[in-house]
Amino acid sequence: MSETTMITLLRHGEVELGNVFCGSTDPALSDKGWAQMQKSLESEESWDKIITSPLQRCHEFAESLATQEELELLVNDQFQETDFGDWEGLSPNDILEENAATLNAWWKAPTRVIPPNGEAFLDFRSRVLKAFNEVTETHAGQNILLVTHAGVIRVIMMHILGMQDENLFRLNVDYASLTRIRIYNDETGEWGTLLSHG
Repeated sequence: MSETTMITLLRHGEVELGNVFCGSTDPALSDKGWAQMQKSLESEESWDKIITSPLQRCHEFAESLATQEELELLVNDQFQETDFGDWEGLSPNDILEENAATLNAWWKAPTRVIPPNGEAFLDFRSRVLKAFNEVTETHAGQNILLVTHAGVIRVIMMHILGMQDENLFRLNVDYASLTRIRIYNDETGEWGTLLSHG
């Protein structure tokens, strides 16, 4: 017997801090960011559940939507963005002035170079995929909305597409973009397909 699980990934919208490294930092959505997320979901149907990162740029919108749609809201810490360590709250230009070599090395090899005092990519990937697999198992056969971050969405897409880690930044994830994934589960095992992204 086969079972199909639908997962829609929604990235948060623009935040009040602007264009800075914003992983564990917890800024609020800007008014524009809130509107971006509302617009992305205008033509969407409802879900069985909403799962969200605990950070307020995801959680506040998800909580509002869950209340409006009368849906269960689950908060999962494992879907937080990666921690950029000493780069948190800084713009790329700020870092280029202080530590251009490390930033340039990270841009070229984001899965092998770790921001100073930041989270290693392999640790980040491990926690995200563990949580994602738990979601597909626990909520099999359901239609789930996951409100989260660009890094989390990249990791999940790379997993579904079988991409190599070093191609991380080949995946563009805009503010309030939607990514749809379908997970099949039958006697041959579990496998996923990317339905749409953008």
